Amino acid sequence: MALLIFSALLLLSLVVPGQQFELSFSTVMDNDGNVVLKWGFNQYDEQITFQLQMNSQGWVGFGLSPNGGMKGADIVIGGVHPNKTTYFSDYHGIGNTAPVRDTLQNYQLLLLTENGTSTTMRFSRAFRTCDSNDMNITAGTIRVIAAYGADDTIAYHRENHFTQSINLLRELPVAGLSSPKDSVSYNITMNNYTVPAQPTTYGCAFVPLPNVNGKHHIYKIEPLIQAGNELLVHHILLYACPNNTNISIAPGECYNTNPLFFQCLQVINVWAVGGKAFQFPDNVGLSIGSPDDPSYARLEIHYNNPEAKNFTDSSGVQLYYTKDLRPYNAGILEIGSALSFLFIPPSARSFRLYGLCNTQKFPEVNGQQVADMQVFAYQLHTHLAGRAVRVAHYRNGSQIGFLGRDMTYDFNFQEVKYLENITTIKMGDALQVECTYNTMDRRGITEMGLGTMNEMCMAFLFYYPKNNVSHCLSSPSATDIMNALHVSNPKDVNSVEWDENKINLLQQTIQEGKQDINITNSQIHLFMPGSFVTDTGYLYNITEGANATCNNATFSSLAATSAPNSSMTPAMNEPNLNNNGSGSLRGSVILINLALFLFQAALGASLRPPNRSP
Repeated sequence: MALLIFSALLLLSLVVPGQQFELSFSTVMDNDGNVVLKWGFNQYDEQITFQLQMNSQGWVGFGLSPNGGMKGADIVIGGVHPNKTTYFSDYHGIGNTAPVRDTLQNYQLLLLTENGTSTTMRFSRAFRTCDSNDMNITAGTIRVIAAYGADDTIAYHRENHFTQSINLLRELPVAGLSSPKDSVSYNITMNNYTVPAQPTTYGCAFVPLPNVNGKHHIYKIEPLIQAGNELLVHHILLYACPNNTNISIAPGECYNTNPLFFQCLQVINVWAVGGKAFQFPDNVGLSIGSPDDPSYARLEIHYNNPEAKNFTDSSGVQLYYTKDLRPYNAGILEIGSALSFLFIPPSARSFRLYGLCNTQKFPEVNGQQVADMQVFAYQLHTHLAGRAVRVAHYRNGSQIGFLGRDMTYDFNFQEVKYLENITTIKMGDALQVECTYNTMDRRGITEMGLGTMNEMCMAFLFYYPKNNVSHCLSSPSATDIMNALHVSNPKDVNSVEWDENKINLLQQTIQEGKQDINITNSQIHLFMPGSFVTDTGYLYNITEGANATCNNATFSSLAATSAPNSSMTPAMNEPNLNNNGSGSLRGSVILINLALFLFQAALGASLRPPNRSP
């Protein structure tokens, strides 16, 4: 009897159609809340489930796009006909026209309903299918598109479409994310700061941190962008100040000749375009209130003002803190390329710059031994020409993984991401940031610098326990670059006639040359004795892991036989009983019937009275 019940339950567990997970994540893709996407995934099985809800009674579409448009997009379209029959198929985009139905149907429909106002479509697929018309779902930025039609005639959507960059495979920290009951909020903002009428301004102000009695932990930081200035505020940084900082200077431009703003170097918050609030895992927070903690911070806001108009701003951040202490104090380490004599040539399709960090001198900079650094989150940063960023991690000269990676980087979507697993940096490890740029639309060199049309290459690593190292930045030899290009003055690089050979020569010079490294102590004012230590090194090769095997499961498309106003809807197909997926309707029915038979047999056996001797 027990065996029969076990067999029945096992069969029932096999017939749940598709991979359905808790839809832990959601986003609203329009301004009115009418297009809602939810999703959840299983890393072990490499399956993901989506649910799209739209205020539409016509067809609804969902897609993954290489650039946010239709061309090359991986699309599913479904809907409910007036006669309540449904249709659903896997397509691919070829441009601003109706999509083409895929030969291989790799999406599985789980739910498709329509009420008086909206349509809900739930479906699943593997991270990597074996269809060249499908996009792989990987960690990092993915452009998600959605669209709908006024009726069930599938055609090019024109106006009714939405695009959003999303990190679909986002991780949640193992330690959890919870809000303490005694949470207190505290705002740090500019106070009607007058932004000069110029394209780029870095505005700075010294601001007090919360005045608390005893040690507390900041556990969440949220951006506060003044209404109307959303397109002008490029990034917001908050730097902790040593307690002997001279804060007498009034708000002004950060990087002018006045050195007072250089006193504060330890990043304690980073926000950039597209980012949202960041919450620390439950086992770590930013310490305030103890004798060693800062009392003031430097608020830095980068204003991107291409029209050079006059405006004022009161943007900033909101801190959430608690007296319920966490086990560890958080730190943020900035690594990448220094803003030195470095540039990207024009008409380069894929040019790479680097930042190297050797941690072997961290104890010297810190003033004492440095505990292993447990990295739990990261943020990557370039400007408009950036296309990909990755942070490779080395130990004993060999690459052991990545501390951050986004091969489809989007300047307009810069958020802090949690690592899948907490990763340990041991003293002596090396870290290397690689940024890939595309300057095919530019006719002059792109210099590393502060402006949005300049470039940067950096990563911010969130870790515990905190130490005093704030930056670890590097730059290639300016002499090597000038010698390779046969120029005697840095300004002469502007007159170089760039072609593919010169671009490759510069790339080779950077990759093979020496890197000069600067490691900074956050507790000593910059340019004061002991504020930084120098080092040198050479770049490492970066390797990717082997590509995962694709999943060749296919499913039948679903279409109603009576679809008079859906000329592009595929014909009705029988369920594919020979595919490798779990979506076979006929097979599911057979298994369910068998399971019920076994369960009834087991139940009957349990209720049958025992045999008795006459």
